[in-house]
Amino acid sequence: MGYSTRNVSQMQKSIAPSVYAALDLDLEPERFRTELGDNSIIKNNPRIQSLLQDKDKIELFRQLTLMGDPLADAFAARIPELGYKSARAMLDKAAEQGIDSVPDAPEELVRLMRTMETTPPWVDWDLIDKASENSRLLTALTGEAIIRVAFMMTYVNGYQGLPMVITGALTSDSAAKRMKETISTFKLATLPGALRQGGVAYQSAVKVRVMHAMVRTSLLKRPKVWDYSVYGVPIPQVDQMGAALAPSYMMALRALKKGSKLTDYQTAAIEQSRYLASLLGMHDQFLSNQPEQIVETWNLCQATLRHKSDQRGRDLNSATINAYRRGNRKWYNQLIHRMDVKSTQFMYSRMVGKRTAKEMGVDSPITDVLSFAGLFAPIGVGFGALSVVKALPGGRGLVDGYAIKEIQRQLAKEGSAEYRTNDNEYKIKSV
Repeated sequence: MGYSTRNVSQMQKSIAPSVYAALDLDLEPERFRTELGDNSIIKNNPRIQSLLQDKDKIELFRQLTLMGDPLADAFAARIPELGYKSARAMLDKAAEQGIDSVPDAPEELVRLMRTMETTPPWVDWDLIDKASENSRLLTALTGEAIIRVAFMMTYVNGYQGLPMVITGALTSDSAAKRMKETISTFKLATLPGALRQGGVAYQSAVKVRVMHAMVRTSLLKRPKVWDYSVYGVPIPQVDQMGAALAPSYMMALRALKKGSKLTDYQTAAIEQSRYLASLLGMHDQFLSNQPEQIVETWNLCQATLRHKSDQRGRDLNSATINAYRRGNRKWYNQLIHRMDVKSTQFMYSRMVGKRTAKEMGVDSPITDVLSFAGLFAPIGVGFGALSVVKALPGGRGLVDGYAIKEIQRQLAKEGSAEYRTNDNEYKIKSV
């Protein structure tokens, strides 16, 4: 099973004492806040103001701000002793064939994998399979078009993007690598059976989880580089919330505003999203399928995170925008790359606002809308046409088969994600 206790601090010290025993988990790091700033866009939201008055909820989110992934962290802390190659080989085999296939596995890896191999009692596989099929066609058509802006949304706040800065992810090449590693899990999750034990998305989730843990445990050992009193635990639960909850939050918020129940499509999508989040080591607070709790969790994460922008976020944006993700440098690939960049600038400016976009180094001229239309108009037409075909007798199998092949083609073109975070390869930078 995963993490359900509200006494998060004690749980972390118990599961991963080598990582958390020496840390002050009663700390309120600089990044955490209990009052909204004067310029906050949610300052006048009465619902959020009432949440900030709930001391029990605020204390839970303070602890979640200092919560990593203790099961994965405990294993990551053993990797220097085990040796990276040996530890990685055991991890890969356990992810593909199960922990019982690794007789010499250390206790920490056994505990991590036993947890992941235990399916939560709430999981509804019929809903997850339905969600995977529902999302396959859209992923097949838009998989190349929204990756950059999704990454850039995590850099708006200077408190959240710092691990990427410190571990040397500021070049276009390294940004492209990080995008591939993160996005591949979500693409793989749409393939048939991919989230079941040993499936390709399941294996990816195992490796992403340990990759994050290696970054986390490495930075916590470097107080001159990572200021714990300011930033707390690297890659905490609350910073992973965006990837885990964003689609669910938008669907839950829409349902609440309409005063209606979730549709069958939304119910299935949320089920898939929360199961993937559980595989990635998220606390039960982030795994609800109830619209009210989903929205409340999102709001509390936003309300308790102090905001700031700095040059490092702008550098991350620049690296992400300029990351070249085409197969070669032929003229048409370079043209599509430029359209992708301009379309990303357009979407980003609309999502965060022009003023914030400029503060983050993104200036989108009005002509960028042409690139956005050029990329998304064919996608919209294609999705509409294939949706019609899918509704015809025999069309469902044909369209789904096309979507599966297209996603597999995209993944093959991008190459296998390495999920490498060998401590010796870090390019440690001063903060």
